Amino acid sequence: MPASQFQNITTKSGLLAADDVLPDLIAWRQAGVKAALVTLVAIDGATPRPLGAQMAVAEDGSYTGYLSGGCLEQTVALEAVAALRDGKNRLVRFGKGSPYFDIQLPCGSGLDIYFDQALSDDVLAAAQTFQTDRTGFIMTTDLATAQSSVERLPSDAHPTSLRIGDTFKRTHTPKPRVLIVGGGPMLVAIAMLVSTAGFDIEIASPDGDARAAVEATGLKTRGLTSADELRPDLALDRWSATIVAFHEHDWEAPVLAQILKTPSFYIGVLGGRKAQMDRMQKLEAMGFGASELARVRGPVGMIPGAKSRISLAAGILAELVAEAKAAGLVA
Repeated sequence: MPASQFQNITTKSGLLAADDVLPDLIAWRQAGVKAALVTLVAIDGATPRPLGAQMAVAEDGSYTGYLSGGCLEQTVALEAVAALRDGKNRLVRFGKGSPYFDIQLPCGSGLDIYFDQALSDDVLAAAQTFQTDRTGFIMTTDLATAQSSVERLPSDAHPTSLRIGDTFKRTHTPKPRVLIVGGGPMLVAIAMLVSTAGFDIEIASPDGDARAAVEATGLKTRGLTSADELRPDLALDRWSATIVAFHEHDWEAPVLAQILKTPSFYIGVLGGRKAQMDRMQKLEAMGFGASELARVRGPVGMIPGAKSRISLAAGILAELVAEAKAAGLVA
């Protein structure tokens, strides 16, 4: 198949889908299709993608993920197919300092890209187990010997990929998950936008009308009659965020009291400055200290004075993505 006919595909939807290609690679392997994992292992200059960005390429040239702004993917897919055909891993420089003089990167940078067609099924199975368990992990690859292994990401480690000599360590974190608790029309807008971006979401609400409106968009919800009902299913880990969007502020402190007991990386709460002061006083009276209260973001969102559903929801999504990036969960 000519490079120009290679297809960029994915089994997942949403903007986050292309950042994790392992599920597609595993699916191809399980279907008996040869496939290679392609990783950006060194950057000389500037690039639109971070160190550790990946593509998965099948033997017919289909691929997922991306390593550039669109100028390199077809060539990378062609190179990966050649590696699969030859049965040998390869490390290739593209751009500055590359032997491929006809392939120029607009950014003027040099990119070292590793084509791994020999990744073992045992390593992929271990990676899949970590992903299923929502556990961060590190895949370590010896670029000289083509040997790879996986290990759990330490609980206190920031997810950072790096290369040391011929060793490349690529961190993998679970897909960010968002719990949205609240009611009213803003709940619907926030849920729709966060879901469309590709986050896994859970929605809990005591507002029957809001739940019906959310479910009309195809999303699932669960009902609440008290804040304590969050506790049995509140499986918020360090890869999870929470958005509290109540019109009636009486719900906020009891709900936040549950959420603050979790390691959720982002806690955003709807409401103005006066509402934020009131909820902080209530939480302080419940025994929460300054460091815990500082985790509660309010007024929420990156668009000051947002009054419409679109401006509020877009501002919240932007703030959520910024916090996820700071935590190393998105590039």
